[in-house]
Amino acid sequence: MEVELNGARIHYRRSGAGYPVVFLHAGVADSRMWEPQAAGLGTHFDVITPDMRGYGESELPATSWSPTADVLALMDALHIREAPHLVGCSIGGGIAIDFALEHPERVSKLVLVGAGVGGLMVGDANDPIYAETISAEEAKDLRALNEAEMNLWLVGPGRTAGHIDQKLRDLFLDMNGIALRSDFKSAPRIELDPPAAERLAEIKAPTLVVVGDHDLPEINETADVLVANVRGARKAVIHDAAHLPNLEHPEKFNRLLLDFLNG
Repeated sequence: MEVELNGARIHYRRSGAGYPVVFLHAGVADSRMWEPQAAGLGTHFDVITPDMRGYGESELPATSWSPTADVLALMDALHIREAPHLVGCSIGGGIAIDFALEHPERVSKLVLVGAGVGGLMVGDANDPIYAETISAEEAKDLRALNEAEMNLWLVGPGRTAGHIDQKLRDLFLDMNGIALRSDFKSAPRIELDPPAAERLAEIKAPTLVVVGDHDLPEINETADVLVANVRGARKAVIHDAAHLPNLEHPEKFNRLLLDFLNG
């Protein structure tokens, strides 16, 4: 399904029935990363999974844009009157945080999966785990970069690609390949000012922070910052998982979600 939001055609999927839950995907993925959740939670919730601009089937007009404004416009276009639950992974988690700060009255509960936080500086760019992606970027080799990012984010440090099911690897390469071909420089994002890193204590929505134990060190560090600064936030670690734990262990992830959202 498609809807025009703030001058862009945005693709989204919607299934199930019940209280609305909006899922915001990672920057190495698109709405397809949430298919196990749409299938597993559809009997409990109204599941909405949009593609952000430049991802999946959504277009990317050459203009500045606000991810949070698009989320708000999508809620209004779909006539979501309740304050939905927001589930965001990686960049999508950062957008969910920003949205909760800008529109606290439009968020019921917040689930942050390997989330980024605007304005938070963590990690070491010189860490050897980034060497493969840096080399591919310098060579301007998109195919090699896609493979390197798969090893970094889907496979995760300390594991080999053979640890991940081939179908998941193929899905990652397809989703991330679309993102790598998008010209994001021509369509800059409008960032929250002041950034979320300075305002985490303002978040009022009950918050669950989820992280895979094989995710990058900077993501695990960010998860700890969130738990320390968002009032009442609790942390759940999914073992034997990297940056997309909902795809690696969908049943375990779905149980976590159901317990938290229904609690």
